[in-house]
Amino acid sequence: MKRKRWVGFAVLFGLILLVMLTYKPMLNGLAHYLVHPDEKAPSDFIILLGGETDGQRTRKAVELYRAGLAPKIIVSSGARISWRTTESKEMVALLKQLGVPDKDIVLEQKSRSTYENAFYTRKVLEKETLQHKRITLVTDNWHTRRAMFIFHRVFEGTGIEIGSVGSHSLEKIRLDDWWRDHESMQTILSEWSRLIVYVIKY
Repeated sequence: MKRKRWVGFAVLFGLILLVMLTYKPMLNGLAHYLVHPDEKAPSDFIILLGGETDGQRTRKAVELYRAGLAPKIIVSSGARISWRTTESKEMVALLKQLGVPDKDIVLEQKSRSTYENAFYTRKVLEKETLQHKRITLVTDNWHTRRAMFIFHRVFEGTGIEIGSVGSHSLEKIRLDDWWRDHESMQTILSEWSRLIVYVIKY
């Protein structure tokens, strides 16, 4: 009986030790999985997704535009910031402030979710006369995995290649030790819940 008890204690101690040694890499891995690797390849359009709070998505889109990654930027957002203005208007204002001319900006102002970003962006592209071969999504780095997933689903059968580039928000959402920071924990857990819902739903 004592031998079995000691074996039980040894197994329990081993499991506790294993969890202590692996929980941190596993939790960090959950956060890093949300980030799709950057793919900077020549594209027909940069798709600037709404949902930013600090202008970094817009600034990243301009950085890529200036580097010649794509000749046009589609601003995809139908969200209202207040009764006076919309997110897309603010994003366009910043694009212009940073030197992007009107002729290179295309507006999509119906979307209110990542799925709708993809759905209405496809509608916009269907109206264009050009033969589109590739688009590049610009959004926060922790949002790129879900954005890529749903854009691939919505654009299935179009032949359009899709890449993404993370903007790295000034809010500094931590991917390492994210559970120690309230904002980071809220963002990572929320994004995982949304990703799971998207995988189930779409």
